[in-house]
Amino acid sequence: MSDEMECMCLECGISSHFPAVDLSFDTFPGFAGKRTVTNLFCPQCGGVLFVVGLVGEEPCYRTG
Repeated sequence: MSDEMECMCLECGISSHFPAVDLSFDTFPGFAGKRTVTNLFCPQCGGVLFVVGLVGEEPCYRTG
């Protein structure tokens, strides 16, 4: 199992992988309890990232 987390940008939608030990989290209010990353930002646009899950795991997306 990977020790990297997949994070997705709330601005541009790009997904990035970061070592789990490098991430600090907070809960994003109003976004179904998703955890946002507080110490890193999207490498593409600088937007806020939220945690999708561990790299290699099947993510569980809510649609509706």
